[in-house]
Amino acid sequence: LSLLNVSAMSYGALSKNAIEALNWGAKTGGFAHNTGEGAISPYHETHQGDLIWQIGTAYFGCRTAEGNFCPESFKEKAGKDNVKMIEIKLSQGAKPGHGGILPAEKNTPEIAKIRQVPVHQTVMSPGFHSAFSGHSGLIDFIKELRDLSGGKPIGIKLCVGNPEELNELCIEMKNRQ
Repeated sequence: LSLLNVSAMSYGALSKNAIEALNWGAKTGGFAHNTGEGAISPYHETHQGDLIWQIGTAYFGCRTAEGNFCPESFKEKAGKDNVKMIEIKLSQGAKPGHGGILPAEKNTPEIAKIRQVPVHQTVMSPGFHSAFSGHSGLIDFIKELRDLSGGKPIGIKLCVGNPEELNELCIEMKNRQ
C-alpha cells in the first residue's frame, strides 16, 4: 500500500465506469482503492488494483439474510488476492450514531446481489455494529477479521465525538498487546 490511496466511495454512489476508472488508476499508480461500505463490486475487480475492503454496520457483501455479519462470506471475499486490507467503518462521519439508508429505488438487482440484500427494498445501515459492542468487543472483532482474512491488516475508520472514548479504545488496545 501507498501513502496515497483512493478514498472510500461505493459502487452505487458512483457509476461502474467511475469505479473501474478509479481502480485502473490505483493499479497504474501503485496505490490502493477503498471500496466504500457498499461491498466489493465486479467493477472494483476489473483491473485487479489493490483494494481496501470497507465493512460498515450493514455488513454489505458479508452478511446473513437477517443482516448480521457472516464469517464465511467475509472469509471468501477477504481471501481474494487484490484485497490487501480490511477497514471497519465504525460510524457515518457526518452523522455518527444515525446509520445510513439505501433507498429502494437505488437498490437494483445488481446492487442487491453485490450487497447481499433483498432487491427493491429500502435497506437501513444501523448506527452501530451488531457483531460487537464496546471497546473489548471491537478488539475481539478485529482479531476475528484478521484470522478470517489470513492475517491481512485490519484498520478502523471512526468519527471522534468524545475524545475520552478514543482514549479508552487506545487503552484497551494497549492492554491487549
